Amino acid sequence: MLDSQKIARLTQETQTDPHNELAFFTLGRAYLEGDCHREAIAPLMRALQLNSQLSQGYALLAEAQRGAGDVEGAVATLQQGHKVASQRGDLMPRNHMADMLKEMGRPIPEPKAAVALTPELAAAGNIQCRRCGQVAPRMKERPFGGALGERIHQSICGPCFRQWIGQGTKVINEFRLNLTEKAAQDVYDAHMKAFLNLV
Repeated sequence: MLDSQKIARLTQETQTDPHNELAFFTLGRAYLEGDCHREAIAPLMRALQLNSQLSQGYALLAEAQRGAGDVEGAVATLQQGHKVASQRGDLMPRNHMADMLKEMGRPIPEPKAAVALTPELAAAGNIQCRRCGQVAPRMKERPFGGALGERIHQSICGPCFRQWIGQGTKVINEFRLNLTEKAAQDVYDAHMKAFLNLV
């Protein structure tokens, strides 16, 4: 069911800041959740125009295009999105787009094989990043305390975590999170785990 109030709020946010990729992405997703496939296409395309590395954006845009009857457009979006997700190590969107291509009887692009983390590389202080799939030096320090901070330290490279910092700021602003509240911290952590492929 279409949430008219949410649509109106997000539309206002995109008009206020036409460079807010998260607002466009969330607006497109809100339209999709309301089964308004045609209306979802434009904001999702704008989100991808602002950030061509937004893996989940390709998956949602393809759903919108397929729902609107543009099968060939959906296939092209899925093939491009699958490549982007493979390069970035975004496993969940990549697998979702592969499943959609299979359902449509279309070929799945072959991802480039990642370099394996050998015992020698691990002994030299490297990790295989769960987000990008690359072998990279372990961050010098845990980004924060607790089990999640340790998990990130052991499995996420510095560049990918820095990307999350920028995205995390957008999540805080988009959802108006007050991180002194437990519920807001849980929302933030859920987005962080999804972004870093830790779910």
